[in-house]
Amino acid sequence: MIYIEAAGVEEDDMYYFEIDENGTAYRQISKHGDLHSEVSTAPDFVLCDQEVFIEAGDRILTKEQFDFEWQQAIKPNLAAWMKTKSQYPPGSPVSGEIAMFYPQGSIIRLSNNAYAVTDYNKLRDRTPAQYLYPGYCVEGVVADYDEDNLWLVIEDCKIKEGNTI
Repeated sequence: MIYIEAAGVEEDDMYYFEIDENGTAYRQISKHGDLHSEVSTAPDFVLCDQEVFIEAGDRILTKEQFDFEWQQAIKPNLAAWMKTKSQYPPGSPVSGEIAMFYPQGSIIRLSNNAYAVTDYNKLRDRTPAQYLYPGYCVEGVVADYDEDNLWLVIEDCKIKEGNTI
């Protein structure tokens, strides 16, 4: 992965990206001054959907430098994340609706504060194409936690019978 710090259009804006060799963003921080940040995970879901180019004036960061900024940006969300983990231990059956698609996989909204990711290709293999859109309900089992993105990792996903939560 490549880590970038880029100045925004406004004077106090800074953007931090974690991108792969193709310029696909996996994590992003949008800082607006010292007091407000938006991140590519809940609750903001601000992630560039276009190829990210390294521009003149951008600074290449180490993973450690990016992770320091990331931890500062997600700090306000950690209490909700701890609650989510206590509500959904590994092995728990869950259901929710497809919220969006990210490079990491399909993002599933379980509740207002709880999100999960599942492997898009595995879900696609088990789902008729007409149901593979945001808003359709999915069932699965909690397999793990993604501590970087503060979401559950769910497996064995399928479209819910009757497609209602």
